[in-house]
Amino acid sequence: MGAAVAVVSLEWWSLRLTDLGLPPGAVARVSDPDGRVIALFPPDAQELGAPFADGEFRALLLQTPKGLRQRSQADGTRELVVFEPLIEAGGRPVATMSLSVPLEDLYAEANRRLWSEMGFFLAGILLSLFLAQQGVRRGVVHPLRRLLQATDELAQGRYVSAEPARGPLELTELGRRFDQMARTRQAAEAQLRHSEENLSITLHSIGDGVMATDAQGCVTRMNAVAERMTGWHLHQARGRPLAEVFRIVNASTREPMVDPVQMVMAKGRVVGLSNHTTLLARDGAEYQIADSAARIRNPQGQIMGVVLVFSDVTEAYRVRKQLEFNEARFRTLTALSSDWYWEQDAQFRLAHIEGRDGDRLVEEMALHKGMPRWELPAPDVSEARWDSHRAQLQSHQEFRDFEFQRVDRAGRPYWISISGTPVFDEQGVFCGYRGVGKDITARKLDEEELRIAAIAFESQEGMMVTDQNTVILRTNRAFTRITGYSAEEARGHRASLLASGHHDKAFFDAMWHSLNTTGEWKGEIWNRCHNAEVSLHFVVITAVTSALGTRTHYVATLSDITQRAQAAREIEHLAFYDPLTHLPNRRLMMDRLQQAVATSARTGRQGALLCLDLDHFKTLNDTLGHDMGDLLLQQVAQRLAARLREGDTVARLGGDEFLVLLEDLDVLATDAAEQAQDVGEAILAALNQPYQLASHHVHSTTSVGAVLFRGQSEKVEDLVKHADLAMYAAKTAGRNSIRFFDPMMQAAVTMRAALENDLRTAVAERQFLLHYQLQIGASGDGAPGLRIVGAEALIRWQHPARGLVSPFEFIPLAEETGLIEPMGLWVLQTACAQLRRWQDDSATAHLHLAVNVSARQFRERDFVNHVRQVLRESGARPSQLKLELTESLALDNVDDTIAKMQALRTLGLRFSMDDFGTGQSALAYLTQLPLDQLKIDQSFVRNIGIQKTDALIVQTIIGMAQSLGLDVLAEGVETEAQRAFLEHHGCTLWQGYLFGRPAPIEALELVLRQGWVATARAVVA
Repeated sequence: MGAAVAVVSLEWWSLRLTDLGLPPGAVARVSDPDGRVIALFPPDAQELGAPFADGEFRALLLQTPKGLRQRSQADGTRELVVFEPLIEAGGRPVATMSLSVPLEDLYAEANRRLWSEMGFFLAGILLSLFLAQQGVRRGVVHPLRRLLQATDELAQGRYVSAEPARGPLELTELGRRFDQMARTRQAAEAQLRHSEENLSITLHSIGDGVMATDAQGCVTRMNAVAERMTGWHLHQARGRPLAEVFRIVNASTREPMVDPVQMVMAKGRVVGLSNHTTLLARDGAEYQIADSAARIRNPQGQIMGVVLVFSDVTEAYRVRKQLEFNEARFRTLTALSSDWYWEQDAQFRLAHIEGRDGDRLVEEMALHKGMPRWELPAPDVSEARWDSHRAQLQSHQEFRDFEFQRVDRAGRPYWISISGTPVFDEQGVFCGYRGVGKDITARKLDEEELRIAAIAFESQEGMMVTDQNTVILRTNRAFTRITGYSAEEARGHRASLLASGHHDKAFFDAMWHSLNTTGEWKGEIWNRCHNAEVSLHFVVITAVTSALGTRTHYVATLSDITQRAQAAREIEHLAFYDPLTHLPNRRLMMDRLQQAVATSARTGRQGALLCLDLDHFKTLNDTLGHDMGDLLLQQVAQRLAARLREGDTVARLGGDEFLVLLEDLDVLATDAAEQAQDVGEAILAALNQPYQLASHHVHSTTSVGAVLFRGQSEKVEDLVKHADLAMYAAKTAGRNSIRFFDPMMQAAVTMRAALENDLRTAVAERQFLLHYQLQIGASGDGAPGLRIVGAEALIRWQHPARGLVSPFEFIPLAEETGLIEPMGLWVLQTACAQLRRWQDDSATAHLHLAVNVSARQFRERDFVNHVRQVLRESGARPSQLKLELTESLALDNVDDTIAKMQALRTLGLRFSMDDFGTGQSALAYLTQLPLDQLKIDQSFVRNIGIQKTDALIVQTIIGMAQSLGLDVLAEGVETEAQRAFLEHHGCTLWQGYLFGRPAPIEALELVLRQGWVATARAVVA
């Protein structure tokens, strides 16, 4: 339906265009609300139903639904566009009709018609004017002149109402109304003048500046305050833009502020300026202002201008800025200070606290809000002190530096100090307290340290404080006690007051060098005390420096070490010297030997080490006593020290052993050996002289071992070992001689060490076995023949690698190392076990078994108990067991020997003295020993028939034994002649190769099973 209406309208519109004679090129269109063409005249099929091809025309259509516009086309021609909406019954536009007419064609046609019609119109006018001139002259001109005169008077304010003008009726009415208007205007002007006077009085009476502008922002009015503050007079400012007269900037940034007129016009409401607005006066003055601006409307609501009201807040701004500055300063102080601000209410409860962010104690104190401080634990405040503090608060007194201790949530103690002043309101009513608090934990700890330091300063060590020039400033009581100088006597003097003169310039130069480089020196100084005595002091000096690194003071501590130094020297003497002879001991000798070896390596010269051991010193000790032995050692030390060259060293290693160190010998080893030989012989000669030991006149000899050294090819410990080996070689050679170390000695020692290790393994693994050698006796009762009376048990070592090891090789080593004790016990156990087996056979029950007992084994404290236990455990008859003791063992400690022999004899055991005649026999002791048998040593038996003296000795031993009622057994019998000689002289018990070599138990028992054939030669060797 809309399309149909549009088409009809176009047809109608086309007729109208034709009737009006519009120029060619005019186009009529009907478009929908979306801008699509739904009707067109003249018709164009391409444009119908499509949006306007002319985008500018379409935009113009959508923006202007009704009216007319002019526009220029792309080719520069101008056209007139008319828009008219089409309205349906509902009142909603559904289409718009537009007409485009080219202006040039339209103007041309209009001009033509205008001139044609204007010609006729002007002719009519001229005729009318001529006709009316006469009538107007008579009825209109004169009344109008009166009205003009009245108008001038009204304009000048001198209008007085007159009679109405006479003339035509219209002019008469015009005069009456004019008169009425004039009187109304005069009344309004009077009222306006009254209002103006009141407004002026008001504007000039108020203290704020007031300015008004018109709608364009130009100044129209301003009061005196505004004139003063802006520096402009009204007549100067009127008509000027407000921004020129009212210059405002931001007080902080000095950037221009937005024109208030623009702000009001833009926002349409009252606006206020920023608090930081500065007004720049024309004369250069500046004012801080606060203002507001509002629009001025006429009765019809139109905006006529803007009114601006502003006040001088310079002083208020200054005060506010000062307050802000003070607050910022307060917050800065709070942030940088360890103090905090607090407030209490009238009941003394903590109400507010403010301090540095993150302050641990401020956070702790904040936990106590709402509580009086005395309700919280304070370990160091007594109840009486709290009472005094409460009374002070209740009397509203100011207090300062009230200190107390708290414990934080982590259990750490801290101290605080608070000061407060009472607060009252305007009526004088007490409101509470305000004040500050601070953390004094560090101060309290420093005070504690100072107390400790003060106590420490008065310690047992002397202390002295000087300035940078070593002038004494302070001393403690210990300083007085040590040096004798009181504090008053020492103060003001230089530290050189104590100088003793014992130290040279180099000593003090080194001291000051240490102080200047490290800030500390410590050492021993000889100081002269007040009583002129010189004492040794241990001094520690510490330099004190300022924050800039300059020296300000020196602190010295000193302690008297005179007695301690003496004690140290005595301790050193005890540590490095032998207390008996006062010679260097082993430790000091090893140190000097190490130095001598190093010196020898540097100079290339030979050195020598002599090891001395007194011969038979143990015998002298045992016979004359240890006091005489000590006296002998002292005299030997004196003789050694007297015979040595300057630079040589003599030391006592212990017991009767000495070391002599000879340095700076010849470069050649042969010459150096001769020099060492000469010194050694001189020492032997000196030590061979008789000694007077109290009332005893004693002669003693010495064995000397020597070893040469040059450089560091050997360790000092090895040198001592080599000298010791050479000394034992001298003893072996017959004592009282000197021997040089031979490398073969070291080989023997190495072999001996290996043998010792193997021997220990043998004891642990029971690598031993017993060989038995028959003991033969005459048949007795005059009957011819021989009989087996027993055997001697002899230990053998079955080495896993070497086979059987000779007893002569390992028995002495076992004696020396103490391994003989477990070995002897094993022999005793094995022999008793064999005796027990023999007891069960009637053919062997009568046999006895001899066992050798070493001196070390016999001297065991529990030896008797051991024998008793072995007999009990084995079940052997004690009467069949014979213990063989050496002559030296028996006589070593006669009383102990006799006691043990008697104890064992009560058990039934028998004793034989082995190797009789080889020792230093003492017949008096021999008669006291409970012996059963003497055993003639084989060294005498071997020479029977060869040396008469040995045969005579044998006869003597036999005769002595018979006299004492003892049996005699000769060992080492190898020939029948020897056996016959012995038997002829009364010895009827024999042992030796003539009857058989020592053999294992299996061989011995084989002989026993076969029976005795009448001669020992039947025994298998």
